[in-house]
Parts: sequence; structure tokens; C-alpha cells
Amino acid sequence: MARRIYEARTCLNYRESTLSPYPILGLKLFNVMLKPFGYIEFHIDTGFEGSIMLKSSNYSFFQVGELPREYWRTYRTLAGVVVMRVSRAIVEVNGQRFETYVETPLFGQGKNIVGREFINKLVLILDGPRRLCCLG
Repeated sequence: MARRIYEARTCLNYRESTLSPYPILGLKLFNVMLKPFGYIEFHIDTGFEGSIMLKSSNYSFFQVGELPREYWRTYRTLAGVVVMRVSRAIVEVNGQRFETYVETPLFGQGKNIVGREFINKLVLILDGPRRLCCLG
């Protein structure tokens, strides 16, 4: 296996929690009309298969890019099947913009997290001992 060396560009400190601190990722979001929503810090959740989940109160800004219902996603959770509304959106990371999906539960509040579909597009460095999440 080839040795790789990564250089951290920007880093954010982990946030404190009850049991263990957790990594976060800061993103600027835009709807498909390129209207800025603003900057949000997201929990990194490798257990979430989707792209970006938003709180329901934040999702309404992105409804202009909502996909037809037949393209909404469903996830199996310990609590049962969850149907997610899905919209196209633009995200800015390290000065680069690209299209992504934002999701929120059809029923319920949701939360602000980034999942595997999104983080697999990035070089992400999780430095647990220093409690830093860095973009490479």
C-alpha cells in the first residue's frame, strides 16, 4: 500500500458531549437558485448513509429544489423505516462548490448531520487525540 501524507487545510475543534466529544464539519449551503442559507456546523455521522440531513425547520429553505416523491429516500433504523424528503442543494467546502442532496424526515424534527454519501467526497482527517476534524 502506498504511503500517503495529508496536509490539513482547515480544522474545527470537536464539540463536547455527555460521554465523548464528536467531530463536526462546517459547510455553507445554498438552494438551487443559489440563494445563500448560511454556514452550519454539522455532526459527522458515519452511521447515516445519506448526504446531508437538516432539521425540518432548516429544510424549508431548500424546498425549491425538492425532488418528486418517488425519488425520496427511505432508511431502516432501530425505530423502524423513516421516509426522507430530498432536495437538491449547493454546498461550499474550502471555497469549492458542488451539488449535493439535503434531506429531512417526512415526520419528525431531523437533525443537522453529514453522512457517508457526502463525506466520501472529501479528504477528511479525524484527529481524535487532538480533538480536531480537518479537511485535507
